[in-house]
Amino acid sequence: MPSVSSVFKSFFHQRDSRFVLFGLGVDETSWRGVGLLGAVFFGSLGIAAVLTPPAYWLVQLWHDRTGSANAQWLLDKGVDVYFDRLRMATIVLGLPWLMSKCHLWSWRAIGLAPDNRNFFRGALALFTGVFLILGLAMWKRADVVGYDEIFASDNFTAILKVSLNAILGGLIIGIVEETVFRGMILRIFYTATRRPWVALAVMAAFFAYTHFKVPTAVWAHVAPGVHWDTGWFVAFWTTCGISENFDAVQFLVLWLLGMVLGVLTLRTGSLLPAIGLHTGLVSALFFFRGQGLTEGWQAAVVLGVILAGVMRIKNYELRIKK
Repeated sequence: MPSVSSVFKSFFHQRDSRFVLFGLGVDETSWRGVGLLGAVFFGSLGIAAVLTPPAYWLVQLWHDRTGSANAQWLLDKGVDVYFDRLRMATIVLGLPWLMSKCHLWSWRAIGLAPDNRNFFRGALALFTGVFLILGLAMWKRADVVGYDEIFASDNFTAILKVSLNAILGGLIIGIVEETVFRGMILRIFYTATRRPWVALAVMAAFFAYTHFKVPTAVWAHVAPGVHWDTGWFVAFWTTCGISENFDAVQFLVLWLLGMVLGVLTLRTGSLLPAIGLHTGLVSALFFFRGQGLTEGWQAAVVLGVILAGVMRIKNYELRIKK
């Protein structure tokens, strides 16, 4: 087992060529990726701002013409939800362009190459994520919100459907967010700085920042209905909302989670363990909607312990040559 001092010396201060972009050497840096990231981030905000009002109006027209229950269900969602979905769709569609610009156009380059050892680590991480949420639920005495009757009814089909939706939703979010944050954004900051610990900390802070959405209070000062400039209003508060609803403990928990996922990626050289952990967390959270299990000092303590553990994963080979 490596000592704490050797981990900090070799891992947090020595760069690994597998995570340096643009074909650069291990001692070279470039801020090109940061510029590309800024273009995608702000470009997606602008596209979503333009498309949000007409998307909402189309659903409204559909409801007015047909009285569809599905249309009503969509209208009941906040306009910020429309904005967020359009923004994420833009980011996903822009991933191929960003991946090609960053020279990550292969499974191995992005960290998704088949690897039996990391498939096993991914499966282990998935169960760790599930048990982490279950443990926090027991600690906080949380209830399975909205699914009590389904599980009490012993309806196998209903239980299977709920479980499959949870697993599928968790897997999609896990793959997309890990590909974006640990597959590319971590590498972008890794390439921009000579210190891996700086790249980890900045990536985790950016990860936490993006989870602060439009503050609920700002809607009290907005005229009812959706107007041509509503999308820009949402874009502004999506960017600056953290200034209105900042929660230091929640930010710390999200930052620690970003650090755990980032360290898992760097220590194993693969995205599979991080995807497994992320999938397990999201899938388990599906059953505890609105309980805030990933907030509060309990979650911070647990994630801190996990971070200390993943930092000492064995079989890490630092590659210092290009």
